[in-house]
Amino acid sequence: MSKKLIFLKRVFKLSIILIVFLFSFFLNLTPVYALNISVHIPEKYTDVEAGERFYFEVEIKYPENSRRKDLKLNYEILDKNNEIITQAKHLKAIETQASFMDYIVIPENTEKGLYNINVGISDYENLRADVSASFNIISSGDEQLKLYFYVLLGVMLFISILIGVDIIISKKQ
Repeated sequence: MSKKLIFLKRVFKLSIILIVFLFSFFLNLTPVYALNISVHIPEKYTDVEAGERFYFEVEIKYPENSRRKDLKLNYEILDKNNEIITQAKHLKAIETQASFMDYIVIPENTEKGLYNINVGISDYENLRADVSASFNIISSGDEQLKLYFYVLLGVMLFISILIGVDIIISKKQ
């Protein structure tokens, strides 16, 4: 065989190996998703009382999605120790983008303080994104009403004692 023919065979074998390698490389790519999610708490709902609905806005941008797709939404309220105090799950059909208001009810027995809401989005495949925001739970107006009642009761009791003492002193004179 001539040197030229041997060289061409080697180049052919090398090019076949290179093509197979490149083909297998492109088949094993992991998908990259251009999903952007944000959660916004309106100013009116940054301070919420226990037992009330906590409203927030979720904005989803998914530009590579060309058709309607079901996304699972998971809402979790976490305390300062990252323990879940309540959660809710929803299913939404999204195309390229969506923005909507949603709510979750804060349990009545929740103590006041700083809390986080975590919003997780996933599909039935590999897509997963999480975002969080903070808000305050404040004491309810019932506690203030009880305080006003006890102050008013104390004042009425004090006035009753003064009137009783005045009556007793008036009878002795």
